[in-house]
Amino acid sequence: MIDLNCSSIIKENPEVLSWNEDIFVLHYRQPQEIRLANMYVHMNLISIVLKGIKEILDHGSKMIVPAGAGFFMKKGSYLVTDKVEDPDDGYESIIICFSDAWLRSQAESILACSNGATSGTQACRDMALLPKDDMMNILTSQLLSCFTMDADPERLQSFLPVKIRELLQVLVSGPGGHHFETQLRSLDTFIDPDLMLLMQSHYKENISLEQYAFLANCSLSTFKRRFNQTFRMNPGKWIMQRRLEEAYQLLRSEMNITQIAYEVGFETPAHFVASFREKYGDTPKQLQQKLVNL
Repeated sequence: MIDLNCSSIIKENPEVLSWNEDIFVLHYRQPQEIRLANMYVHMNLISIVLKGIKEILDHGSKMIVPAGAGFFMKKGSYLVTDKVEDPDDGYESIIICFSDAWLRSQAESILACSNGATSGTQACRDMALLPKDDMMNILTSQLLSCFTMDADPERLQSFLPVKIRELLQVLVSGPGGHHFETQLRSLDTFIDPDLMLLMQSHYKENISLEQYAFLANCSLSTFKRRFNQTFRMNPGKWIMQRRLEEAYQLLRSEMNITQIAYEVGFETPAHFVASFREKYGDTPKQLQQKLVNL
């Protein structure tokens, strides 16, 4: 079994550009195929595959990345395969490792390029596929040229952060960018994973925001700030939306309207009916009859 440590790869690779321990850019080349190696990633990582195919297994899924596409990986443990299609070419990629601190400093400009398609309730995986994209390939080529040009190191230190920020802006706005944005927002600098679990577990409970904050072990103001960063809406609106979405699904069940109201957390059926009509335009009973007749 082969063990790959991202930190060791950075130290041992002769083609590495870095500064301040916040960003490392590697031109990674592997002449021979590697199968199911243990890989520990100590920093958030983006990689664009230039030659060969990358296969990655995390704790719940498998991803295949062809040449020309890329991938994002959170810090963590993975099983990776570097597949070689042409023995003369081997496997080749550009790898960018960046810290939470650097991402936090650039978050406003990066996420401003969002296409707005991200869902606050979307499940977050540990990795995301970055599909082939012409703009991504242009920026990748520019980064690759930095390893061959005879440039002043100080000029590179000012040039590379700009290009890497541009690359992340392109990835957020490009094809499949909403998946990548979800990953960025799920990092510790944007989302407290425990808050996501807390809300998904207890949105049907009739408890106050102060009590949610207590369970999250933070002040009310901090809870509201974290909540808005995580779900991109205020807590009251998200809880109401989540309850009504579940109620909509339960209309297909054998439960009656009163049972559904209490099941999803409403204190009275009347409040449930009024809130449901405001969101969907029909009362629960009217919509239930339409669903039955479909």
